[in-house]
Amino acid sequence: MGRAIFAAVNIKPLPGPTEDQLRNIFKKFDTNNDNMLSREELKKAFDYLGSLIPGFRADRGLHHADANKDGYVNEREMDELVKYAVRVGFTVR
Repeated sequence: MGRAIFAAVNIKPLPGPTEDQLRNIFKKFDTNNDNMLSREELKKAFDYLGSLIPGFRADRGLHHADANKDGYVNEREMDELVKYAVRVGFTVR
């Protein structure tokens, strides 16, 4: 039996979207164009971003970004949503 020889390969993960790209991705999922993201819209956005648990990410995103506690992320709260997404690893560092 011969031995297999494997070369060391340095594999780096592909970079994720920038903060501006994340903001645009979230806005793309505002399907009813009311300038607010519902939990369901956030869930679809996190699914698109590759989350293994998009419902959980949507809930946590709302928790971190929804300052007025109305159940939606509006334009003024979008920065906090993007910060949350960056913090959990959906963007380039």
